[in-house]
Amino acid sequence: MLFEGATARVEAWLGDRPLGRARLGRPRPDLAAIQGGSEAPFCGFELRTGVEIPAADTELLVRVVATSVAGEQLELESVPVTLAGRSEPVAPPQRVPPFRRGGEGLRVLAFSNVLTLGGAALYLFDLLGEGRRQGRIDPTVVTAIDGPLRQELETTGVPVHLLGPLPLDNLDAYLDRVEEIAAWAAVGEFDLVLVNTATGLTLPGADVGRLLGLPVAWAIHESFPPVLLWEGLDPGLREHAEATLAAADLAIFASEATRQLYPALAERSLALPYGLDLAPIEAVRQGFDREATRRELGIAADADLAICVGTVEPRKAQVQLAQAFDLIAARHPRAQLAFIGADEAEPSQTLAARIAASPHRDRLRLVPHTPEVQRWLGAADLLVCASDIESLPKAVLEAMAWEKPVLATAVFGLAETIEPGANGWLCEHGDVGGLAAGLDLAFGSDAETRERIGAAARTLVLPRHDLSTYAEKVGDLLDSLVSS
Repeated sequence: MLFEGATARVEAWLGDRPLGRARLGRPRPDLAAIQGGSEAPFCGFELRTGVEIPAADTELLVRVVATSVAGEQLELESVPVTLAGRSEPVAPPQRVPPFRRGGEGLRVLAFSNVLTLGGAALYLFDLLGEGRRQGRIDPTVVTAIDGPLRQELETTGVPVHLLGPLPLDNLDAYLDRVEEIAAWAAVGEFDLVLVNTATGLTLPGADVGRLLGLPVAWAIHESFPPVLLWEGLDPGLREHAEATLAAADLAIFASEATRQLYPALAERSLALPYGLDLAPIEAVRQGFDREATRRELGIAADADLAICVGTVEPRKAQVQLAQAFDLIAARHPRAQLAFIGADEAEPSQTLAARIAASPHRDRLRLVPHTPEVQRWLGAADLLVCASDIESLPKAVLEAMAWEKPVLATAVFGLAETIEPGANGWLCEHGDVGGLAAGLDLAFGSDAETRERIGAAARTLVLPRHDLSTYAEKVGDLLDSLVSS
C-alpha cells in the first residue's frame, strides 16, 4: 500500500538499533505497473550503513517505517537477517620489497611470460625454488601476466614485479618501455638475466640484460621453428626479436630435437631434460587411497580412466583425442577420458561442444584448471598426450613418476623419453586414426603389461629428471656465464 501523497522519510532499525534514514525517490517501475499513481514510479528507497560485526552469529529483525508528508506512518513487514559472527582476521598477502637482500648465490633477474599453473611457469617456479634451497641463486621475478604462482613466490621471499601490458605493435614504443624496465632493474645489482620462454612477453628480459651489460640465458620450451616464434609482432620488432635471441649467451632446451630447430644458437646451447620436483608427487602417493579419491572425483571404481592434462589449446589436439576416443569406445565399454585444464577461452568451448556432440559424451569429461592434478594422476589408469608440438610436458613426467603408462605422440622430447612397449606407447601426431589405434592398444593392454610399463617409466624418470641434479647443472652453467 502506498500513501496518497508523497513520502516524507523512511527510517530503518536493526533490532533496537536505528540505522538512519533512507535515500528516497529511487525508481520502482514494477510498482508503478501494479499500484498506479504519480508517485509510484519513484517510491523506491535505499539505505547503506555500516554494522558492527558481533562476536557470534546473531539473528535480528530489520524494521522499516515510512512517514508521509501528511504524517501518516506505515510499518513494512519486518525481515529477519543473520549477522555472521566475527571470524579470525585474515592477513593480506605481504608484497616482498623489490631487490630484498639476504639471499645466497647469484642475483638472477628472471623474466616469465605468465605466473599461471602452466608448464613453463611451473618449470621456473621449481627451478628457482631448488636453486634457492641449494644457495645457488637469489632471484627476482618479472612477469607480464599475473597468476597464482606470484603469491607462492612472494610467500617464500622471492620478489615479483608485474610488467603490465607491453607495446608489441610498435618497435619504438617497445624500446622506450625496455629503457624504463632497465632503469628500474639497474639498482638491483643483478649478476645475470634468465629469460623463461621465447615469446614477445619475455623479450624485454633479454633487452634489459643487453642494456645493463649482463649475461643473458634463455630457457626455451617452444618447439617451434624460430620463424614462427614472433608471429603477430610488429615487423620491425620481429626483426629485433630474432637478432636478440640469436645474441643469447646461453640457451637451454628440454630436448635435442628442439635444440636442432635453433642452429644459430648451436655453439651456445645444450639439451638438458627437465628436472621434476618429486616432493608433491610422493606426498600424495604415500598412503594414497585410490578408491576413495575416485569416489570424490565421481569416477566409477571399475572405470578404465585415461586423462589428458594441460591447458586446452589447438596444439595439444584435445578435440582430435575426443574424436579418436569415439572410434574405439564401443570396443572398450569401461573406458573413460577426462580432459584436465579447461578455461573460458574459445578452444575449451570448442572441446565442450565436441564432447556434447559425442555419442559417448557420458564417458567424456571436461575439468577446469585445478591444483588437484596429482590426485587425478593417482586416480587414472593412463595418461594421454596427443600434442602435435610439445618439448617435454611436465604432466608426462609426473605420470611416469606415478608409474602410470603414457600414450604420447612421437614429437620432440616425447620421442626421446618414451620407448614404445618398454616404458610407454607412442603414436604419430596429427593422425586421428593413429591416435585411435594407440588408445585401442593402451585400453586393450592387460594389468601385467601396464604394471611393467609403469614401473619402467618410474625407473627412468627418478634419476634422469631429478630436480636437485637439474638445478645443480643449471647453477653451474649460470656460474660459468658470470665468471667468463
